[in-house]
Amino acid sequence: MTVTKTKSIIVQEKNSTLSNLIEEVNQSKEATIITVDNNKQAVLISLEEWKSIQETLYLISIPTVKDDLIEGKNTPWEECLPIDKLDW
Repeated sequence: MTVTKTKSIIVQEKNSTLSNLIEEVNQSKEATIITVDNNKQAVLISLEEWKSIQETLYLISIPTVKDDLIEGKNTPWEECLPIDKLDW
């Protein structure tokens, strides 16, 4: 899998608008679309959400894992084994 390159910047606390937005995104776990000049857009999400998205993309890129996840999702709860009964 190709890891998406990321860039990191530090925001000074005195930029309260951006600091508050980052805090809100981290608490709500919701993405925020940022628009500049009505045409340049970006999405702000928490680092936790970003890592989760990257992990999901990696896992579904492996054909057998994707199939196993779909099978597991479609398995009735009554047919699932308790974790202590699994043969690792």
